[in-house]
Amino acid sequence: MKNRESDVKNEDVGEGLVPSLYPKRKTTRLRDFDYAQANTVFFITLCSLDKRQVFVRNDFNIEVVECIKKERERVNHAVYVFCLMPEHLHLLSSPIVSGIPITHFMGGLSSQITRLSWRYGFSGRLLQRSFYDHVVRKAEDLRRVAEYMLNNPVRRGLVKRWQDYQYCGFIDSMPL
Repeated sequence: MKNRESDVKNEDVGEGLVPSLYPKRKTTRLRDFDYAQANTVFFITLCSLDKRQVFVRNDFNIEVVECIKKERERVNHAVYVFCLMPEHLHLLSSPIVSGIPITHFMGGLSSQITRLSWRYGFSGRLLQRSFYDHVVRKAEDLRRVAEYMLNNPVRRGLVKRWQDYQYCGFIDSMPL
C-alpha cells in the first residue's frame, strides 16, 4: 500500500509530530516580505471555486460589496479600487497601519463572503482556497492597475463604460 506512515520521509513530518500524507502546497507569497507593512499596496484577485459564475445576482453582489467595506474597517485596511466580476473579485488594498497582514484581511473577507453565500442558497466552499496578490511599487503602476481593474467589465462586454457597472469603483482615496 502506497503512502503508509512508514513510507513518509522525515522532511514530510510537520513539527516532528505527525507525518503528512499530503503534498505540501506551494506558497505564492514572497519569502521574508512583510505583508502587514503599512501603505504597501496590493493588487489582489480572488476567484470563485472552479471559476463558477457566482457573482451574478444583484442582491448578493450588493451585499458582497458591503462585506468588503465592513472587513476593511474591521482590520483597518484601505480598499482603493474594487471590481466584482461574475467569477472573481479584484481589489487594490493596503494595510493602513502595520500589524494586520493582507492575508488576514483576505481570509476574513473570504469567510464573510462564503457565509453570506449560504444565505443565498449556496453550499460548501464558494471561493478558491488562496488568492493572487502582487505588490504595486510605483504610482504609474498603481494607475495602470486601477484602470485595468475598472475596465474589466468593459473588456468583457458587460457595459460600455466602467462607470455604468454597479459592482466596481473606488472606496478610499488612492495614494498618488
